[in-house]
This record gives sequence, structure tokens and C-alpha cells, in this order.
Amino acid sequence: MKSSRGLDPKIEAVFRDLLGRIPFLQVKSFRAINEVYGNQPDALVEVEARGKPWVLVVECKRQGHPQHVRHGLLQLQRFLEPTRGRPCYGVLVAPFISKLSADLCAEAGVGYVDLAGNARLAFDQVFIETRVADNPFREKRETRSLFGPRATRVLRVLLQGPLHPWKVAELAESARVSVGWASAVRRELLAREWGVEEPGGLRVKKPHAILDAWVKADDWRKRTTTEEYSLLLPSDPVHLAEKLQDTLKGDRPAFTQWFAAWLRHPHATVPVVTAYVRKLPEETVITEAFLARQVSSGGRLRLVLPKDEGVFSPAQKARGFDLVSDVQIYLDLLPAGLRGDEQAAELRKWPDFAGGWA
Repeated sequence: MKSSRGLDPKIEAVFRDLLGRIPFLQVKSFRAINEVYGNQPDALVEVEARGKPWVLVVECKRQGHPQHVRHGLLQLQRFLEPTRGRPCYGVLVAPFISKLSADLCAEAGVGYVDLAGNARLAFDQVFIETRVADNPFREKRETRSLFGPRATRVLRVLLQGPLHPWKVAELAESARVSVGWASAVRRELLAREWGVEEPGGLRVKKPHAILDAWVKADDWRKRTTTEEYSLLLPSDPVHLAEKLQDTLKGDRPAFTQWFAAWLRHPHATVPVVTAYVRKLPEETVITEAFLARQVSSGGRLRLVLPKDEGVFSPAQKARGFDLVSDVQIYLDLLPAGLRGDEQAAELRKWPDFAGGWA
């Protein structure tokens, strides 16, 4: 957002565009401040509103997560304190300002501007407010760091209720990742204020916000390899699942999607029995045991090889069957079709979803 030469020219352009929409407002100067130790704001914008001079005190942040915004607001408060009583107005700038971060700025009486088109300026007789839905500048690295294979191992553990604090070392051991990965997830959750630091460690504060963001980042096709089978003879889901367990013997499958959701919180019939396996069996093993043939779609038995074995943990049991976690069942149902999204919604509304998040 700021270089050795001053403020990002994109930010200046956005500012000038916004301020230029007000017919009675004139921009007198736009001055970036190169302060090595951060004891000064990043820029001062001098404007005139109906003949009255105002100074916009600008503080830039590389990220607009709530934690970073709170820090920026404290900095602006420090910069503005000596100007009390004078026509000065603080403005926080970031690549993207989320709705929560925008609310923090409004509560503090501070304006905000981002590169995505979100803005709120309210001083003198000036009022500008615009809002866009999504973040077009979402960093791929940022998304990978929180919803990549290793990080989601940590999220599955944290989202298993009842929600409680976790020390980093204990979290890493339970999720089967390095302490470094557990620490990275902790930092991301705290930055977004989706988690809170307590004496006992990190506790998830906003599980629904985490899951909603995970849904947007998730890609079933990229994280799985699937084999589907059409069955010659009819069979109820329970019998089919029992036979699959017997057929695979030592490699016990972990069921997901409709069958797993039906066992956890019945809502609709089970059109397909889906199970994660650690190794896809030879095709003849399934075709001979079930009088089946492999198909590209429309089958009643689906075997799924995950790219990362984190999907198997935490596990749960129901009526003698191994299941993946409720969070994983939910994620797997959403893109599945055959009204899987309806079953997913019912499962998530259930008070005991993922052990309860109350």
C-alpha cells in the first residue's frame, strides 16, 4: 500500500475519483508522508468543502481484516488527538474492507476506502458510501494458508464442538500437522476475529463465518478422485454400506454425503452411498462383489480417494459405521447434486451439528 516513493498511485486515484463526485468539494493537495518509523500518517489530503478547509488523515493497511483495522484505528486516534477541535477527518485504507471492518470504522467515526469499490466518507456536509459484495483482491496465498489441506486439518479439529480453547502444541498434535501450521492458522483466525485468545489457548468465536468462507474456497473435484458404480441388484443403503465394509475388509471406509448425513440427522432418502477410502480397490473387487459396473455418473455407490487424509479426522461412528466429521459431510454434500444442498442445510441447522456450537 505504501512504497519508499510514497502512497500507492492506485489509492490516490481512488481518492480523487471519490472526492471528485462531490460538486462542492475541491481537492487542494494530496501529500504522501514517508515516515520510516510509522509515527506519522501515510498521507494528508487537503480539501475544501463549501469554502471550509478540511484535512483527511490517511492510514494505510496491507490487509483489511478486523485485527489490522483495529490497529489502524488506534493509530489514527493517536494521529488525530493533537488536532482535536480542528477540521480533520481520519480515513483508513486497505485493499479490501470487509463488512465487519467497515462497521468498526463507522463506530469509531472514521472513514474508509478500498480498491474494491467500498468506501464511506462522512465529514462536514460530505457523505459517500458504496459497498460491493465480494473481494476481487483476495490473495491466493491467503486462501491457501487457511483453507489448504494442512490448514483444514486444523480447522476440522477447532470446529468440533463443544468449542473450547486449544494450546498450539495440542492443536498441532490432534490435527497431525506441524506446530508451524497450527500457529499459521491461529494467526489467520485471530486476524479475522473468527477466533479469540483465552487463557487456555485459541478458541473459535465465529464457527459459521469460518465454515461459510471454507465453502467458498472448497473444490470437491480438485481434492478428490472418485469412482462411481451402477448396481445391477437393488439394495437398501444400510445393506450396501455393510457389504462395502465387508468387501474392503482391513481398509474400513469412512462414509460421507447422503448416507452419513442420514445416519447423523435423517432428512431425505439416500440416493447414493458415498465413502472415502485410503486406497481405491481394483475395479473387479467391486464389480464382482456387487454385480456392478463402473460408470461416469448416475451410480448408487461412490468411492472417493482424498488428496489429503485429513478428511478422516476427526472421525465419528453411527450404527457401527465410520463417518467423517459433520463439517466434512456438510462440505461434501453441497456440490453433490441430487438435493444434497438441502440435506446439508438441514444437517447444519441441527443443534448437535459438529457436536454443538452454542
